[in-house]
Amino acid sequence: MGFGGSVHAMIVSLKNNKRKRTTLFEKEIIENNGAYGKFTDTKKMSSLEFKKFQEKLKEERKRSRRKFLIVFSLVLTVVLAVLIYFLFYFKVAF
Repeated sequence: MGFGGSVHAMIVSLKNNKRKRTTLFEKEIIENNGAYGKFTDTKKMSSLEFKKFQEKLKEERKRSRRKFLIVFSLVLTVVLAVLIYFLFYFKVAF
């Protein structure tokens, strides 16, 4: 097998370039990291706090779903209006 040196060099390169993996609990918690916001550890909450947390999540989901439906319906209305305009007001002769 004549590829021993190249394979060994590849393995050594991969070992040297490997980064240390950290879990979510080992990282420093950033308050607002963009997409997800603040991390909350639900295992350390009391039952009352957990219920409040669940209600807050439900309200946020409901609000975002409502916003999505409004935007989607507006975009769909505009697309349908443009499609109807081009289908019925431009007479194309074949």
